[in-house]
Amino acid sequence: MKNIIYIRTAAVVAVLIGFMPVIAGYKVLSGAFVPDYNVLTWLVNYNVIMGIVSIVTGLALWITHRFAFKLTSFVAIAHISVLALLLTVFSNIVADHSIKAMVFRSVIWVMLYIIVWKKSAPGSSKT
Repeated sequence: MKNIIYIRTAAVVAVLIGFMPVIAGYKVLSGAFVPDYNVLTWLVNYNVIMGIVSIVTGLALWITHRFAFKLTSFVAIAHISVLALLLTVFSNIVADHSIKAMVFRSVIWVMLYIIVWKKSAPGSSKT
């Protein structure tokens, strides 16, 4: 019972953190919001797509779908990889706002990965 509470909490966090870049990215891509910093269009597109994937992952976690752990792993690895790109290849053109947002997402998804890994591992307590 305890494990399902952790997994469901992770699911809610995944959905909430998924909606943030979808909404913000949509505003930027539609022109409804024009930030006063350099915008990397590919990064905004990535954020929107991964926001949708995050929502799907949260739903998969909620229903304890067999691919939920793999999706959680994928999102965490993708965000860490993009963060590494931003800090190296694009370091001279990416906005601080984008770096901070990706650090935030990466940290949250690593935490979600750890929770899902520990609570869904065979032999983890079912109480």
